[in-house]
Amino acid sequence: MYYFIVNPNSRSGNGIKIWYLVKNELDSLEVQYTAYFTRHNLHASEIVQEICDSSSGVKNIVVLGGDGTMNEVINGIRDYDDVILGYIPSGSSNDLARSLSLPKDPIKSLKNILTPNRFQYVDTGCVNSNDFQRKFAVSCGIGFDAKICVVTNRSKLKKVLNKFGLGKLTYIMITLKELIFTPFMDAELIIDNKISKSYKQVLFITSMIHKYEGGGLKFTPDANPYDGKLSVCMAHGLSRLKILFMLPTLLFGKHTGLKGIEIFDCKTLDITVDKPASVHFDGEAPGELNQIKLSCTPKQLRIIK
Repeated sequence: MYYFIVNPNSRSGNGIKIWYLVKNELDSLEVQYTAYFTRHNLHASEIVQEICDSSSGVKNIVVLGGDGTMNEVINGIRDYDDVILGYIPSGSSNDLARSLSLPKDPIKSLKNILTPNRFQYVDTGCVNSNDFQRKFAVSCGIGFDAKICVVTNRSKLKKVLNKFGLGKLTYIMITLKELIFTPFMDAELIIDNKISKSYKQVLFITSMIHKYEGGGLKFTPDANPYDGKLSVCMAHGLSRLKILFMLPTLLFGKHTGLKGIEIFDCKTLDITVDKPASVHFDGEAPGELNQIKLSCTPKQLRIIK
């Protein structure tokens, strides 16, 4: 039995079209499956919790959506040892699929899921703040990159441009706008519970499991989703003009040696900033916080290659 979690609205409605292609293939192969369609925020988490509670043994859960849908799914899993994940990427960014080199073609993805050759056991991250806790599969950021997620998720223009395959224009326009208006932060970091550092004029601090974020930007080119560590990228002490010229280098991961860019690995990271700032995990943005604790759980997800 396969349980499909389908986000019909992923990529501005293309998710349902991709699902019909997958459904036709499943029916032609006479595969036993149940499909669930997400209707509201966090619905995928609720569905997965119900699946985990109502069935015993190993569950084959297939996600058809984007990084945000996958985030909801991994936050709904009760016991990770009892779940095998398949992923048919149909979102706007698909950074998890890009990092794991999963097929872009949905039918090819489906065939890999139905006849798996091997599994990947990949790390997950966790973000905590007071009573708030959330897993993330790709990345968690505070500051500039998170504010872009907040504005993009609310953007009506994104939905329109996605229908014409021009969704990347939304990110570019919002990035330029937020580069002007997102305030700098002062930040205190505690790395692996022992090293304390202070920074002024911080624009963003992004903790990565995988190397890609924001639709293919290589924030941490050497990130390894199998090493049990977070790869952290931060920008500090730079003028907005210098950051503007630095941004294109993120596409190719060529920013790593630039002044004001700091990259390091750690298992845990405590971040305190001087004012509440936007936070995101896998592109989902819950609001503004001024203190978060990040950690990495090694090889927690079992994903079909």
